[in-house]
Amino acid sequence: MRIVIFGAGVQGTVFAVRLATAGHQVTLVSRSDRARELNQQGATIQNAETMQICTRMLPVLDRLPADFAADMCLVTVRREQIESVLADLVRAPAIPQFVFLGNYANVSSKLLTILGRSRTVLAFPGIAGYRDGGIIRYSDIPQQHTAVEASAQNVVDCFRQSGFRVDRVPDMNAWLMRHTVFITAMAGALYENGCDPGRLARDRNTVHCFIRAVREGWAALDGTAVAAAPFGLRTIMCWVPLPLSAMYWSRLLTSRGDLYFARHTRHAPAEMASLAEDVRTFLGERQAPALRRLLLAIDAWVSGISGRLVSPYASP
Repeated sequence: MRIVIFGAGVQGTVFAVRLATAGHQVTLVSRSDRARELNQQGATIQNAETMQICTRMLPVLDRLPADFAADMCLVTVRREQIESVLADLVRAPAIPQFVFLGNYANVSSKLLTILGRSRTVLAFPGIAGYRDGGIIRYSDIPQQHTAVEASAQNVVDCFRQSGFRVDRVPDMNAWLMRHTVFITAMAGALYENGCDPGRLARDRNTVHCFIRAVREGWAALDGTAVAAAPFGLRTIMCWVPLPLSAMYWSRLLTSRGDLYFARHTRHAPAEMASLAEDVRTFLGERQAPALRRLLLAIDAWVSGISGRLVSPYASP
């Protein structure tokens, strides 16, 4: 299968290398400085669990040509960047299917309108990782597999054949809206603690605030008839008593919090701010006080008035 991937950050590079390793013809589209690096050194990923390193020399473009032909395009740019790439996607009629691998819940209807329902697939990667020099170090998240809308069986099959664990999701837009609440609450809690997951794990009050924030945000979505969150996450967030839920999250933050949450939150404040604005669009004026507190923490971090300057993790 011919696959073009728009964006060569953590997600784009991991998917590119693993899809190419599975035998697909993969082309990357990336900004010019990253494109030069990839053309010179290749795309290199390392599994943080097995330590296995894999490098693939792949074609890299700095822009998607209007006449580019492929069977599928994966779009992996961040939330705040999605509007800037839509024009390039519209001008590529020879690509029959666009898979949006990110949280674009608040613009999903626009994507469907511009590209058409038959060409648009919503998805979200079950990968956490970071860039270390020229290597992308990553891990598959066992608690959250790659999610793909259930109707796109060809995408599900393609990803599974390339080694990704995939969940078929009946209502992907609802999944993304629930995830937006979860990740902005986590980001705000991290920002209140200098983006240090260990410090957050020890901050009992803020961990409790994070859990209450997700519960409040999801309750607001319940009022708009948005489909429920995945069963496992809903159980630990909503049904497990607060002290036990806090114990679970504190332990996860201690063991995997930097890889799963803090590294991306630290390096993508603009995306967190965009997602926070998405959340505010469906919150009533007096709804979700705990969530609103953590959204304000995102605003403060982005504005540079939080405690980030004392954090040993805050350097770009």
